[in-house]
Amino acid sequence: MQTENVLIARVCHDLITPCNAINLGIEAYEMSEDRSLLSSIKDSASKANTILKFVRELFLSKDDDFLYSVNFLKNLISEYLEIYNIGCNFVTDETDLSCLLGKVVLYNGAVMKELMPIGGRVMFNVGKDYANIVYTGNNILEIDTLIPEELSYRNIIRFKLLELLKISGFSINSSMEKGEGKIVETLNK
Repeated sequence: MQTENVLIARVCHDLITPCNAINLGIEAYEMSEDRSLLSSIKDSASKANTILKFVRELFLSKDDDFLYSVNFLKNLISEYLEIYNIGCNFVTDETDLSCLLGKVVLYNGAVMKELMPIGGRVMFNVGKDYANIVYTGNNILEIDTLIPEELSYRNIIRFKLLELLKISGFSINSSMEKGEGKIVETLNK
């Protein structure tokens, strides 16, 4: 139950900012009728919608034989990370990914905003039995691959990712390359 509470609190936290912006924008618009405020209101509503779509897919249960469309994952993750100033490239020759690999990619997308608190870039290079994830930026946080001691959103997401990797038969290797600011993760079966 404590894990669910942390996850729910974080989702609510992520939605409060765009929802507050919508409310403030509507109040300001009502007082001034400045039409330029409408674009800010629409932008905030779009951000809230993107967060909800991403989180819904992240925690939605799927059958093991479900296949994720690569274009769906690419668009969903890119739109979500864009909110947090993280650019995203998604490279693959595949058109569909297995349910487990799709979830692994989604959880990696979720943890990126925790690893790069001031933005950056991430590249997913994904095949049927591997994923290579390279992320760069300033002040990148490296997350331990051990079971988390602290019950935080970042650790819960990372632990869930590690759990999915174990179930799917993937192993993860994480390394710093070219000094601080670039991390390469390779997931192989």
